[in-house]
Amino acid sequence: MKGIDVYVEEALQNRGVSILRVSGYVDTTTSPDLERRLQALLREKRYHVVVDLSRVEYISSAGWGIFISEIREIREHGGDLKLAGMVPDVKEVFDLLEFENILQAYTDADLAVASFGPIVPANADPAPAPAPAGGSFTRADSEVSRRTETVLSDDDLVREIVRQHPDYGLMRIQKELRRTERGGRELNPVQLYVLLRKLELDTRERRDAFAKGSAAPAGPSRS
Repeated sequence: MKGIDVYVEEALQNRGVSILRVSGYVDTTTSPDLERRLQALLREKRYHVVVDLSRVEYISSAGWGIFISEIREIREHGGDLKLAGMVPDVKEVFDLLEFENILQAYTDADLAVASFGPIVPANADPAPAPAPAGGSFTRADSEVSRRTETVLSDDDLVREIVRQHPDYGLMRIQKELRRTERGGRELNPVQLYVLLRKLELDTRERRDAFAKGSAAPAGPSRS
């Protein structure tokens, strides 16, 4: 059975940066170990993190989802999470998911650490944002309430977007899903990629064929 090994160290050239060194396979079974280590760093207010993947042979959607789910909190605290040393098979999936629009990747951990520059650790949480003026109920609140009035399922909505915009890649489909008139759906790139694969719309060729009506990639075949 494939396993995982995770350990944490401070970067020698920059004590404000933590390096999460991972080896093995990151899948549904092993990803909780990686998630616990990363969350432990965040509880210690270590928000400048390099994940060294040079000894990782495989990352499943569950593993990629960890990085995506934590990146918002990390950046809200002025930090960042950067990946380093991906082997070709792992880098191929990273590129396919278009994660370069979300996460920075470097050829090795030293370069990733150096990219942070001098780090001044934050010892206090940032002050909460001031409440909006002009009352507690805003136009944004009404927009959010309208988002709950969904009609289409995620599957059908993605099919609709692909039918209308077969040239859209993963990130543009995600942006389209977030539009108010689409219901303000929030699917992270991993969730959207898994959905596209389920619908057999995970390549531009399949999306183009679906839009033209020359193929019906979704749903069971009919005899």
